[in-house]
Amino acid sequence: MIDVSRIEHADALVVLSAADRAELARHLLPLSYRSGQSVISQGRKSPAAYLHLGGTLIVRRTLPGNDTALQGAIGTGEWFGVLSALDGHPATASVVAMTDCEVAALGMADLDDFLFRSGIGARLLRGWLRSLGHQLGRVNRGNEQMLALAATLRTPHDP
Repeated sequence: MIDVSRIEHADALVVLSAADRAELARHLLPLSYRSGQSVISQGRKSPAAYLHLGGTLIVRRTLPGNDTALQGAIGTGEWFGVLSALDGHPATASVVAMTDCEVAALGMADLDDFLFRSGIGARLLRGWLRSLGHQLGRVNRGNEQMLALAATLRTPHDP
């Protein structure tokens, strides 16, 4: 159980009523990770949907040839692991604690209860989609900045 004050300002949860947030908080399991520990590992199914409560979490992906690409950071109050938990497919990237971190986990049984058997499900999904849209927007802005930088580094002889 998480104190509801820890999740009140989470982006995806602003669409929930105070009573809905309190109900959700009763089902969230607090977890701590030390710097360097993986919360989610690429290629493995996420056992839960996670809410970032504090610390620094990064997203990194192992590419063919074992190169690693930093994909970004997860902000405090953002959810992660949701898609892998919902669809059962392996995670496409790892989430790693860069500092000691706290997260709240919504396990599969509770996730199913909230999504399919409670009135909170549709509102929670709406919130997750809203949050995902913000995260994708941030990634797109980062990609645009990288493309702009790459364009300035090209020499006249580059294609």
